[in-house]
Amino acid sequence: MKFFGIAFLAFLILLPAGMTLAGPPLTGDYDSVDMGGPVFVGRYTEGWDAGGGAVLTGTTLNAESWSGSALGTQWRYWCSTEAGDAVMLTNTVNANGNGNRTYMKTFSGGYIWLSGTGPWANGDPEYTGVIDSYYEFETIQYSNWLPIAAISNVQAIAHFDNYPEQCMTFYIGNGARIATTEIGEILPADYPDLLDPNCDPTRTEGAAWDFFNVTLSITGCQTSTEESTWGAIKSIYSE
Repeated sequence: MKFFGIAFLAFLILLPAGMTLAGPPLTGDYDSVDMGGPVFVGRYTEGWDAGGGAVLTGTTLNAESWSGSALGTQWRYWCSTEAGDAVMLTNTVNANGNGNRTYMKTFSGGYIWLSGTGPWANGDPEYTGVIDSYYEFETIQYSNWLPIAAISNVQAIAHFDNYPEQCMTFYIGNGARIATTEIGEILPADYPDLLDPNCDPTRTEGAAWDFFNVTLSITGCQTSTEESTWGAIKSIYSE
């Protein structure tokens, strides 16, 4: 009986309070279906207040996997907000307002979710976490000063709530803007909601995107454990 008590207590100390964890997401590089992999491509929105814009402070993102018929069944990330105005890296727009500008956009905060049935599955029903860094590089094409088209790519790092080391990166190699209210376009249905910085879907101004060439890289996710020596465990039951 004493041996059982010691073994059971050791199990409890190694397991975070209130959690039953089967295992961290499996290590691997998971590409989207358009690159021959198992990961769904994505749909993405950026929302802003009236008077705001895609490259201005306060824009909030919302991205979800797209199976071809349903949003958010495999992965999702949301509620990162532009911490400041974007930095313009290149500018070929001429005096007539024609050309391209490339911006680096830095977002802060935000959350991530992976389904427990995805290709990284290792027993947990889901994997929730937070975004640690998020950079988007957006090239906008202008015609007569109107932003008529845009493409982007994304680089980000995240960690999971129950596996707190930074063990996941994700890349979007090809984002294409579908519509933007900046030039009076109507955003299509079946795209994520336009979020405000409080993660609420209150906004009506923004842009919708398709995301391709998605890569999720997971490596070295570990469970956080409470430190305790074996001697300390045994001493509880030694009397």
